[in-house]
Amino acid sequence: MPRSYGKREGLLPPKKLNANEETNNEATQSPTTTIRLLACASGVGLIISAIMTAVLSVLNSQISILDIAVIIISACVSIFALVLESNFALVQTVRSAVTRNVPICGHMTWRGGVYTTAGLLNFSILDPLHIVVGIFSTGVGIYMIRVGKAAGEHLAKLRASITDEKALLKAFMRYDENGDGYLQQEEFESLMLSLGVELDRDELDAIFFQIDVDNDKNIVYDEFRSWWNTTSEARVTLS
Repeated sequence: MPRSYGKREGLLPPKKLNANEETNNEATQSPTTTIRLLACASGVGLIISAIMTAVLSVLNSQISILDIAVIIISACVSIFALVLESNFALVQTVRSAVTRNVPICGHMTWRGGVYTTAGLLNFSILDPLHIVVGIFSTGVGIYMIRVGKAAGEHLAKLRASITDEKALLKAFMRYDENGDGYLQQEEFESLMLSLGVELDRDELDAIFFQIDVDNDKNIVYDEFRSWWNTTSEARVTLS
């Protein structure tokens, strides 16, 4: 049965919460954000470039070290992108295991760096396919780095607003609006809006993805506390 936590005071005085909450909540219901769809498209492009490089090398009966590097790295990054960025049911368990055991994979800035590197590598092969894939993957990677850095700044503000675990639990309970023990994206966004932080869909996804370790689209208190405990006032983990 839903619990009531009484009047919501907010961590800091709410700014634009009521005016923006309904519109922003509608956006956060989308299962996959634009940036993650673009990253998946980049993964598809990279696997195509890897296959084409391998096929042409076989047909020409010659393969260079550079060709091998492009094939291996493009194939690995494409699998990486499809696992971490897609919403396919088949990969959710794998994605949860990866982000739980290798937390850096949940950081959008780092993932953006991986896609940028793979994109730049494709420029080393001067043909139309690799150039197009290189431009697209590099562009997606740079955009993810930008979004990740912005998300990191917002997380720093959230971290600075919570001084101890008592305040952490209070914040979690206050914004768990339906009392189900989870913070869903729209509830988490309400928490951020109470700090005066307005997030676009990609920034919200970047932040939520980092805290929601098991990728079930809900933040439980243990995940919230784990994120808070792995940060410090001196150095906040960036996306």
